[in-house]
Amino acid sequence: MRRTPQNAILSRSIRADGTRDHSESGGSEARDSQGRTYSAGERQWTYFDGNKNVLKSEMLYRIDDPVANTATSWDTTTKFVKVVHFPQKVSKEEGSEVECHCDDAALDAKVERLDAKTISGVVVEGIRSSYTVTTENNSKPIVVVHERWFSPELKIVVLETNDDPRSGTTKNELIDIVRGEPDITQYRAPADYVIRELELPQ
Repeated sequence: MRRTPQNAILSRSIRADGTRDHSESGGSEARDSQGRTYSAGERQWTYFDGNKNVLKSEMLYRIDDPVANTATSWDTTTKFVKVVHFPQKVSKEEGSEVECHCDDAALDAKVERLDAKTISGVVVEGIRSSYTVTTENNSKPIVVVHERWFSPELKIVVLETNDDPRSGTTKNELIDIVRGEPDITQYRAPADYVIRELELPQ
């Protein structure tokens, strides 16, 4: 299925004093009829300049091309485009890609499949993973819950949330989903960027 879903990332965290820190960043994702995937996302960070906090941001781009068997990436901070050439295609089974993305250390995570539902007009399948963390500062164990909702039709994750009492709740959701061949002009590196190619060995 061809589509050009747009994504928005909403992050919330709770400080130690109970107040909430709210930040938002955006981006876009697309997949063409040949299976190429395109993504553009914003990354933000803060640094100290004298006595002031300065907010910086950059855009990160990536193109995965199963036809040419390459992965291309660049950002708006440096002026380099990295193109990785893979030796052979890695077959990926069509169908549901709902899987557990819990912490590698959480081998005892509880994983459960959720009933299908509709998000933004798209039918999605969900999976929830949860695991318990014991910290020195908390006598009561902390439960971390991760949910991932995947669309078998669009072959993309529509909604992903992570609820961790230590750092707050993070939400990554696709909005304004549009079916059709995508306009890939926004996923082209500037002409003055230097291309660096990497051939992976067999």
